[in-house]
Amino acid sequence: MILLWRLLRKDGRAVRYALPLPLLCGLLICGLLGCSLTKPAPSVQYYVLALPELPEPSSPASPTLVVHAFRAHDPYDQQRLVYRSSPYQLDFYTYHRWASAPAAQVTDWTRRYLRSSGLFAKVFPTPEGAADYVLGGTVRHIEELDRDQTWEAALEIEVWLTRPPQRTPVWFESYAATRQATRRNPAAVAEAMSHNLGVILHRLAADLRPLLETE
Repeated sequence: MILLWRLLRKDGRAVRYALPLPLLCGLLICGLLGCSLTKPAPSVQYYVLALPELPEPSSPASPTLVVHAFRAHDPYDQQRLVYRSSPYQLDFYTYHRWASAPAAQVTDWTRRYLRSSGLFAKVFPTPEGAADYVLGGTVRHIEELDRDQTWEAALEIEVWLTRPPQRTPVWFESYAATRQATRRNPAAVAEAMSHNLGVILHRLAADLRPLLETE
């Protein structure tokens, strides 16, 4: 069975199309249900930072520490993975994202690493009583660098230490690490980024140790 389908063009003239009834019904049902005639969009892939190991537990020292939530500079304060194809161009993945904000993940791993390091008797996520030190930080860069033949993960973090009730930092340092990904895909970049974070936290603990011993 054939039905004539009458449409109006932009110029107002009527155009008639002959459509088989089954096809016409299918188009009407698909339109009502919001069907897409194209292939479905790819699913979103989520990634996390994961350190393969933490420092061996040791007898903790006496100071206590509060690690404030780290912040991230724009445009790194979001879940979309950032990649750089040139020094002047940044882009964002649509279907590849961090499972949570990168600054939140860096904060969590910093607390866990310093808690295992034995540098402090207690490491608090928020002020609980009078802590001896307060650690804060900013994620300045966390991005994928696309080279001609390889991809790299680049991470840069600023960290400072204060001693309450003073707010002026008694110590400040900036750390950066870059590592080539084993493959040219976001999953390999997340793995390389995790290695970068481990390197930075190892250096942070090593720098804090003599500072705490002289205090």
